[in-house]
Amino acid sequence: MFDWAYKKRLRDDLETWVGKGWLTPEGAAAILEDQDQDDGRSRLPMALAGIGVVCVALALFAFIAANWGAIPKSIKLAGIAALILGAHLLAALASRAGKKGLSDLATGFATLVFVGGMALVGQIFHMPADWSGGAFLVCMGALAAAWLSGSITSLTVAAIAAVTWQSSRMFTEHAGGADAVISIVFLAAIFLHPFFHPARLSRFAAIAVLLVTYGRWFGEVADRMLGGDDAVGAMILAGFGGLFATMIQLGPIGDLYVKWSSYKPVKTHAHWLMLRALQDIGFMMLCALVFVSLIAVQEFDDGVPLMRVFSLPVALPLLSAVALCVIGLVMSFKTEKALALFAAVGLALLTCLAPLVVENVLLVSALALASLIGLCTLGTWFNNRFWMLCAYLALTGVGLWLLQVTIGSLLGQSVFFLIAGLVLLGMALWLARLFKRKSGPADKAEARS
Repeated sequence: MFDWAYKKRLRDDLETWVGKGWLTPEGAAAILEDQDQDDGRSRLPMALAGIGVVCVALALFAFIAANWGAIPKSIKLAGIAALILGAHLLAALASRAGKKGLSDLATGFATLVFVGGMALVGQIFHMPADWSGGAFLVCMGALAAAWLSGSITSLTVAAIAAVTWQSSRMFTEHAGGADAVISIVFLAAIFLHPFFHPARLSRFAAIAVLLVTYGRWFGEVADRMLGGDDAVGAMILAGFGGLFATMIQLGPIGDLYVKWSSYKPVKTHAHWLMLRALQDIGFMMLCALVFVSLIAVQEFDDGVPLMRVFSLPVALPLLSAVALCVIGLVMSFKTEKALALFAAVGLALLTCLAPLVVENVLLVSALALASLIGLCTLGTWFNNRFWMLCAYLALTGVGLWLLQVTIGSLLGQSVFFLIAGLVLLGMALWLARLFKRKSGPADKAEARS
């Protein structure tokens, strides 16, 4: 995503680094040559092979279905077992030979055959349909393959099965304590995999399972404590706001953990990638919640029963986010960027909580504008284009909503633009002075040298 922007930025950075003597012209040329060759063609064979593996598995199942009556039960069962064992054996041989891609494909094929085999076994023995039980068994088998071989494909299948199991068990009468334990085990097994076998697909699959698992817990409690739409809306703002704020704040704290840990560089890099993925998703969703909070303040007509809102699924992420924010602001980890991150995230979290205690639209609007401007500044300061895109989109949405509210009054529009302009000018002047003061000692040291 945004590869073209990255390559353009890389060319500009390389020119700057060569000019400062940090990089030789030969090294810069080698980097540019490598980037020009890496145009996506190297990933094309694996992408086509992955689609081919799925097609072969589907062809196998279609062949068995077409000849269902002609193939004895014992042959069907033996064939399924032989295919699974043979695919895993091929994966082991490929892994020993250092062919990681082929090993992953073979393990993925074995996982798909296992999934199809579950359905075929049910048909062979005329078992009643049980989506929940089938998803549970598929998740167990796929997780075993993913952890034993490090397969990204199997981990993705396990994540899909876990989401299916969570969805099928939601709001059921037989859901109980055992379901909660199984949910935590599935979440831990899927979420920890990218820390040891880094891959973009597995990272976002793990985050999806995290959100679905929390959403199920949240939904079941909200269903039992249902006190009207206002209460559910307040729970969403507080609970999910705390969760997304916690995801963002894990970045600086994770940096400290990586710095102090004794893991190998590969493991450290995997930790860094996973924490950044959590930050990106949390940042995007927190920007959306800030915009939602502005709309919600007009919907909470009858007040919000706070004692019912702050249930365990809401209080746990919210208290975690507040605790991390306080710790981050106090320690600041000796960097102004980290201090700015905790301050901006804390202000955004405060905006999400404001409709729970304040019914003044003007105050919540001011908080929403200030928090989104802070998040825009944060994305610019961290030079994170994805953060900037999310924050500016949310800021645009808030601006359009405020214009719609004040569209009938030219005086209201005048006050809105005046306040927004003064806030932006004030923040621009403050940041300019801050950056100038920060760069002053460095310039003096360079001049003396």
